[in-house]
Amino acid sequence: MQMVIPGQANTVTHDLVAQSDGSAITSGTVTFHLLALAGENAGKWFRASDSTWQSSEVSAGAGVYKAAAQWQCSIAAAAWEYGVLYSLYAKESGSLELPYSEQVVPSSVIGIVASGDVVWTYTVTDSVTGDPIEGVTVMVTTDDDGENRVAKGTTNASGIVTFYLAAGTYYIWRFKAGYAFTDPDIESVS
Repeated sequence: MQMVIPGQANTVTHDLVAQSDGSAITSGTVTFHLLALAGENAGKWFRASDSTWQSSEVSAGAGVYKAAAQWQCSIAAAAWEYGVLYSLYAKESGSLELPYSEQVVPSSVIGIVASGDVVWTYTVTDSVTGDPIEGVTVMVTTDDDGENRVAKGTTNASGIVTFYLAAGTYYIWRFKAGYAFTDPDIESVS
């Protein structure tokens, strides 16, 4: 999950790799697409050319290759509203077989994934040694199938990731090469 600041232009980033072999995509034409999932523009796509919301999928901007597999796109201030959850897609003209997507949440707090009003931390430790595990991708969903993702973050050196969530029950999914987690972990946030 990426965070942006509402009311200003934000640069969004995706690492794009070929689905066939996982190699970095370093050339081609990449377009970014932004879909509002809530708010007055829910279900509409942001169009870069005139900063309007459209009923059908349109480009929010062109991707610029940076390094490794990283592509960036600056999306205008008019797109971002506090309290609205967005879905961001990057599409590439060549070997990216499926669009890469993730959710984006406008937040005034940098470094914390935000989508609710409860500050909630989650810690990942090694089940054998008890040591914290850095670099674990933690995904939070509202369903046990993992379909309705509401937050995503990465653990720090202490094995901790912090989210802003609304009170409720969540399903936690953990991913890191070399580890086999028993998912989902069901957690209550209050």
